[in-house]
Amino acid sequence: MTPVPEKIPLPPAFPQSDYTPFGYLDNPYHSAVLNRSGVIRTVPPLGFGWWARSMPWPYGIDVERPVSYLSFLHLSVGVDGATFHRTEDFAERGVTLVSRYHTKTLTSYDWSYGDVTFSAKYFLAHEHALICVLEMDNTSPQARSVTVHATNIYGYPGHLYWGRDGVTSSYRPQDDVGVSKVWAYGDVMVVGANRRSAAYKATSSVEQWNSWIYGSDLTSNGGALVRFHETSDPIYAVMSYTLELPAGSPDSLVICLARGVNEPFALRQFSASLRDARHEAGRQLADDAHFYANAPLLTGDWPDAWKHGWVYDLETLRMTIRPPLGIYKHPWDGMQIHTPRAVLGETCLDALCLSYADVELAKEVIYGVFADAPAPNVPCSREDGSMNMTGESGAECGTAPTWGFPFLVIQSIYRRDGDDGWIRRLYPHLKAFIEWWLINRTDGDGWFHADNSWESGQDGSKRFLHGDAQEGTPAHFVRTVDIEAGMAQAMQSMVDYARIAGHERDVEMWQQLAEDRIRRTRSMYVDGWFRDWDGRDERPFLLEDYYDVMMLTPLAVGVATPEQVEGVKPKFRLFSANPSPFLEWPSFWQPFSEAGWNAGLRSFVAEELVKVGERIYARTDARTIRPASTRYTDRLPTPYNYRIPGVASEFWPVDLEGHPILNGCENYGWGATFPTLVIRNLIGFRELPDSTEAAHGFILAPALPETFFAVGKTYGITHLRSRGCTANVHCTVKADGRLDVRLECLLESVGVIAVRDEAGRVVAQSGGPIKSGELTFEAANGGVYTVTW
Repeated sequence: MTPVPEKIPLPPAFPQSDYTPFGYLDNPYHSAVLNRSGVIRTVPPLGFGWWARSMPWPYGIDVERPVSYLSFLHLSVGVDGATFHRTEDFAERGVTLVSRYHTKTLTSYDWSYGDVTFSAKYFLAHEHALICVLEMDNTSPQARSVTVHATNIYGYPGHLYWGRDGVTSSYRPQDDVGVSKVWAYGDVMVVGANRRSAAYKATSSVEQWNSWIYGSDLTSNGGALVRFHETSDPIYAVMSYTLELPAGSPDSLVICLARGVNEPFALRQFSASLRDARHEAGRQLADDAHFYANAPLLTGDWPDAWKHGWVYDLETLRMTIRPPLGIYKHPWDGMQIHTPRAVLGETCLDALCLSYADVELAKEVIYGVFADAPAPNVPCSREDGSMNMTGESGAECGTAPTWGFPFLVIQSIYRRDGDDGWIRRLYPHLKAFIEWWLINRTDGDGWFHADNSWESGQDGSKRFLHGDAQEGTPAHFVRTVDIEAGMAQAMQSMVDYARIAGHERDVEMWQQLAEDRIRRTRSMYVDGWFRDWDGRDERPFLLEDYYDVMMLTPLAVGVATPEQVEGVKPKFRLFSANPSPFLEWPSFWQPFSEAGWNAGLRSFVAEELVKVGERIYARTDARTIRPASTRYTDRLPTPYNYRIPGVASEFWPVDLEGHPILNGCENYGWGATFPTLVIRNLIGFRELPDSTEAAHGFILAPALPETFFAVGKTYGITHLRSRGCTANVHCTVKADGRLDVRLECLLESVGVIAVRDEAGRVVAQSGGPIKSGELTFEAANGGVYTVTW
């Protein structure tokens, strides 16, 4: 009797729920230049596989490798005559297919039928081996017969070349595996399991394949071949297995799809991965356990789609962080997983969100983007050192200091974390960055500019396209108010960092530079709005009926005068009335929300923010695939030309159906940064504005939108960290715009915890020195409270 292996133990810290059965698995070996290994993506309804060719969205085209193809592990399951092969099979039998574990490490497909529960758990054992552990549990008093068909769908080359004539598949009896290979040159695929098969067969006909599966055909054949010059169809190599599940008993089947440059190599990958599958799963899941033991999670009455979308966002961010490779000696942010590249602005947006869950990794990513950069301005680059943002002038550009606001992000992380050593390591790189911009991006009168619209971060913005200019055309005469303001904040923060790093001689320099930039920024305010200026004739650019979110930067970084803040405040409503494009992009939401906070528009920002959350989380938690954009119809074969939920996309369009590129690129880092906005604006958890005070407190300013304001509802979030305190926050709605706030605090050392309102009155306090405890207080929705210890 075959021994029944134990189920893969899943980390209890992961929030169990019914997630969408679509997603990605991380392939940490994949890169843009040095190793186009391919991404690992859902194949509905029960499969995963290598997508090693162009994808139908921006940034997807370069995922194609010289040996390009699709190679999938497609799972089909029959139980007592009912077959689950296509998505429609589940709906026709009233069976709900979900994913109860959904991370970059392991994603499951879970369903039940006839008192038998199934869980197909997929993970990447290593670069060349995909594992599926199919766990079954028969809870009925009768035995059940299960047939499993593991199909390797292989083919669909992105392009042909001499000697690449087709694919052939055959059975290798000594190893009990199906082997598919390209003749004369291409990767070899091996599919098999940890049990003896009942049948092997192959075909190039999708109709024949479907007939076999639905007929539970357990005959074998001698294999098949596909000639690429005759058909665009792939080959279907099927390994079939039969299992008898005794009454009240579990069982499992471990299936592996391995690949290699030749048959012996692929067979070694197959054997080793099958042997070590459970150990490798445990090793990788330990990272999940650590992450979710510390990650902030939504609790209480948040909509399920928000709770699920939150997890998809966190997992997208985790996949975006790539292991050291090439010129990058530290973990680095790849922006998106298909053709990873290092971009300062996007790194900082992603790292800010990541810092709420894994601050140590976020700090290392930010340090690495500066320390490993090919030049002090942190030009956009790939892992081989090649540049990928060069303007018409020949300038090798990086994003401007207002794209992703690196210095604002560093300040937020430092004030919450207090790591002086991190600042000391960063200081010389930050100084070199600012000095580079002072030398290379100021005009004769000392005003900042971007080399072109790309460098500004705002590709093709009309702010830079004066005359006959194109996106990469030099725009040296455009004196940019957002860069002036951003640099003012950067220089202000460097005053503190110089002291921390032991560079007292630099303190006065940074103070003087900051004062100059603040003065310049304030002088660019004209007729109730901040403006860029034309350096050719010393006049402001007055763009008719055009308001740009980046002009809110002086408010976002806190360098506008009170009078200027009041003058600008009415303009916020223009963005609410016209949300496209600025309130569709995460990069613009950063300055918009920070400016709104500083202008006292907390409830307004909350109302706008919930509109975004409702649309993006409904999309990422959807239960059906969506056709890919018609702009990229030639990227993938028709059966697989789709987009999936379960992962964040590049941006958050208001009208998804009407947008020419749908959500932009799939599995994109900054598209997953919505949790930052929730934490900072709905829960209102923020660092204190002064570095010395930040060692002992944080701000809590809950601002729930009207649609959430139902009496008795509770909205919570866990694991919010500030220096020596970890806090769980729970806000329960009362009548008349009031909230009952329950604050659970765990301190690293004993202290007295106090909560004060905006007038400085104590509204809650621990009875004495404690290390952990719970405080409750009544709060005004949108009010600002300071928690200190």
